[in-house]
Amino acid sequence: MRNLILPFILLLTFVFSCRENDMDEGLEQKNASYDVYISGKDNGDLCYWKNNVKHLLNYTLASNETPTKIFIDNNDVYVKGRYGYWKNGNYTTYKQASGVPSQSTVDIFDFHVKNGDIFFVGYTRSNISSSSPAEFCYWKNGTKYLLFTAMSTYNDWCTLTVFNSDIYIGANKEINGVITGGYFKNIVFYPLANALSSPQHTFVISNDNHVYFSSIFFYKNLSTGIETSIIPTTSTRNYQPALDLNDIYINGGIDAYYKNSTFINSQNLSKPIILDLKVMDQNIYMIRKDPNNIEFKAYINNVETQTIQNLNFDSSFNSITVVKL
Repeated sequence: MRNLILPFILLLTFVFSCRENDMDEGLEQKNASYDVYISGKDNGDLCYWKNNVKHLLNYTLASNETPTKIFIDNNDVYVKGRYGYWKNGNYTTYKQASGVPSQSTVDIFDFHVKNGDIFFVGYTRSNISSSSPAEFCYWKNGTKYLLFTAMSTYNDWCTLTVFNSDIYIGANKEINGVITGGYFKNIVFYPLANALSSPQHTFVISNDNHVYFSSIFFYKNLSTGIETSIIPTTSTRNYQPALDLNDIYINGGIDAYYKNSTFINSQNLSKPIILDLKVMDQNIYMIRKDPNNIEFKAYINNVETQTIQNLNFDSSFNSITVVKL
């Protein structure tokens, strides 16, 4: 009898230990706190909000500038602009950061920071004249890496991410006269068979576990090689992705998004357009607006958390990100 009781006690100890661990993990998730950042404009002020508190972005140049993509790296706040970027509110032009000559042009489409290293990707020409070849490049901490040259430019939707010290760039490239979608891994281009139409959206995104490519009709896990088709909505937009652990979420544009390949209806009669989408611990963060750009709102799990009026067309929410504390 003693021999039977001892294993039974050990089994009970193991079961209760597992239950306590599960409860601890659940409690930790429920008690987790998050900082939410939103970039945009407020009555002409270039700014971002951290947990609804407004922070101004320094900008004194003449050209029209707009804060867009916002993200956090080592507690530093970076905001992408059209002509430069901000780090903790201080502005640097892409010309300054890339070191191109004053007579050259530089046109940047995406910006990324990883562990303090600053990356951006786009085109540069040796002079303002469009008759000179355009160089499609990325820069890391001001050092230029040439990807290809072309007389025309067609990569307005290119994106950049860093995964396991490799640089991934979603882009289009002309191959044998056909503009083909795919991605660069460092400086080597990998065309994708399902991305052979004319220039299209080419998103790359990564977290600690995965790196993905996504476009209108499919997404592909570049770590595993698994490609998954999605059915576009009738209101096809950019289908920008977001990652949450092992799940990929794709913005459907109007009143919808995808979790992996599952279509999810997210109807909002007054604010149907989903401008930006992020996910953290299965919590859905969105910026939405009405079709006339009169009002922008931020939501967490479909609950409104912040709003801004755009009656004079000088206010907006543009990008959202979230950091788990």
